[in-house]
Amino acid sequence: MKTKKLLSGLFLLLMLFSCSDSNDPNPVNDVFIPNLSNQWASNRNSNFFFLAETEGVNKSNFTGNEQDQDGNVAQLTGNFENYNVQFTFDVSKVTYSGKFIKGSKPLRMELKGSDGKNLVITRQE
Repeated sequence: MKTKKLLSGLFLLLMLFSCSDSNDPNPVNDVFIPNLSNQWASNRNSNFFFLAETEGVNKSNFTGNEQDQDGNVAQLTGNFENYNVQFTFDVSKVTYSGKFIKGSKPLRMELKGSDGKNLVITRQE
């Protein structure tokens, strides 16, 4: 009887591990609901602001802007689904794609632009 329970438990563990890709830090079935509120600071000394169409969901479109140190403001539109995020600046048409970093505190996005530049944005709490 103990052997049968042990084998059943091992089989269940084997099934769980075989159904997930251990190389993917953000598996598809990992639902994530980001908090876009507050100001976000970037690694290029600018601030971002985002407004999601729908709050409290794992998938939504959003609008926002980036304000640089000189007060110049660039508008953007984008979307997210779970950990994946992307947005495009309205005027320059540069698109940034990347991910929310799972478990980061404060929440952080790491993105790469269609112009080849990296961008890190950290939510200010």
